[in-house]
Amino acid sequence: MDTKKVEFTSDQFRQLMKLVYLGHWISNSHKDEPDKSIDEMEQFIYSKAKEFGCNDLVEFDSNYKKNYPSLDMEEELDLVVQDYDEYVFWEELAWRMAERDFTRKFDHAQILCMTSDEIFREKNTIADKYFEEFNVSGIENLGFVK
Repeated sequence: MDTKKVEFTSDQFRQLMKLVYLGHWISNSHKDEPDKSIDEMEQFIYSKAKEFGCNDLVEFDSNYKKNYPSLDMEEELDLVVQDYDEYVFWEELAWRMAERDFTRKFDHAQILCMTSDEIFREKNTIADKYFEEFNVSGIENLGFVK
């Protein structure tokens, strides 16, 4: 295996550990079977915490023989995850509804005659209406219609 040496200050390594936590969260938190290579990289980085004075960010579980994020790090980064989740929720909802409305408004033949720029502008116009509504009312006016 070809290895390289990278040097970090303690502050840089602290930031790296937070990035690893967030990367692990995005990559594996929603999976039944986590990506093993991501888990291994997380363990590798966390195992170096002591060398950089970042012991407060990890806790070693002697039963599982693994390092885990400390409660303090989880609480700090949970705010980042919540902000991200909030952003993604509204973005996905608006864009998926715009996609739905776009395909209801135009038939297949009409869409084939449109340029990609026209399609994007039309979807964007529809999505903007949803963004405006969500900013004002949140989910208050959402419901199911049968």
